[in-house]
Amino acid sequence: MSQIASTGQLLDAMQTRYRGKWFKEFTFEQQTIRYDRNGAVRDTAIWYEAVKYPNNFRIDNNPNGDFVLFRNDSSFRFRSYEFQRAAYEPQEFLLFKGGLYFRPVNTILDQLKAYGYDTSLFREDRFNGRRAYVIGAEKGDLTTKQFWIDADYFYSLRRISGIGGGRTLDLQYADHEKIDGGWVERTVTIFVDGRKVQIEYYLEIDTKPNLGNDVFDPKNPSRDWFRK
Repeated sequence: MSQIASTGQLLDAMQTRYRGKWFKEFTFEQQTIRYDRNGAVRDTAIWYEAVKYPNNFRIDNNPNGDFVLFRNDSSFRFRSYEFQRAAYEPQEFLLFKGGLYFRPVNTILDQLKAYGYDTSLFREDRFNGRRAYVIGAEKGDLTTKQFWIDADYFYSLRRISGIGGGRTLDLQYADHEKIDGGWVERTVTIFVDGRKVQIEYYLEIDTKPNLGNDVFDPKNPSRDWFRK
């Protein structure tokens, strides 16, 4: 029987293993492929993305100045480098990409509850042949908000949540690679109500990019951080 039997114990174990080891920031190019309702490729694109834990994330949708900054629980959108709008927009993906390793456990538990996860529901399961810890839903329930953590290496495997209109979003992380004391998923597949709508491939991963503060500054954002 596993010694880990609760969400709090899992978070403690995750932080004990990776404290001071997980990379603080990283950048990558994302090949984004979107599918239509018939399963055919609708379009493809390259996005440029930067992460600085625990609060900062940026997605440049093209090299011409269309991008969004995420800071804490807010988003800032730009078009052709011109500011468009700001919004309250909590970003759970920052937490599951690696933010779990940079906040106190009690803070993370509070944040998970605020995001709508029932942290009292904890169990073991299997996903794609791997043993996993599942937080937020009973076995067989694939609609209630939940997340799955690899039981051996403690990286994110899956997230499920509702997205309005009775629809269910299922994000699945795969092809993890150990880099500089942490892990990076190289493939993310997104399903809505069981239909594949998008797949993402992470390319040109750099866990030592030395990002300047201006990359995430909504008042004066860098224009060319991703240019080599």
